[in-house]
Amino acid sequence: MARSSKRSPARLVIALSIAGILAIFLLYTAVAGSSTPTYMPSELAGKTGKLSVTGKVVGPVTGDAHSKGGLRFLVRDIETPKSGKAATVAVVYHGTVPDMFKVGRDVNASGKLERGSFVADGLTTKCPSKYSDKPA
Repeated sequence: MARSSKRSPARLVIALSIAGILAIFLLYTAVAGSSTPTYMPSELAGKTGKLSVTGKVVGPVTGDAHSKGGLRFLVRDIETPKSGKAATVAVVYHGTVPDMFKVGRDVNASGKLERGSFVADGLTTKCPSKYSDKPA
């Protein structure tokens, strides 16, 4: 005997509903889920709470990331802002130092601004691009 081609659409409706809910959740987490604002040192004035600062490490680098005083260094704007002068911010970092960390490297530090210094609890380096011009 032939099976009836009139099946209940309940399975299809349930599957599409679950797929729609998962798509909305994915979109929400990608757009608004736990993002941390990122600033250059020249944009930090007046900012509070958890944030990230991106810039170039300028010397000197002192201290130890695993000591009470932390690893201390300055971060400067990567590009000169419209104001015409690149700003710097002192960073105090506690944690594991990335292998590629050194003066001149672009970094992203996450933490908070406290009394004019940026106290970082996360630090990542940006790898130099193999496509950028090498200094002569």
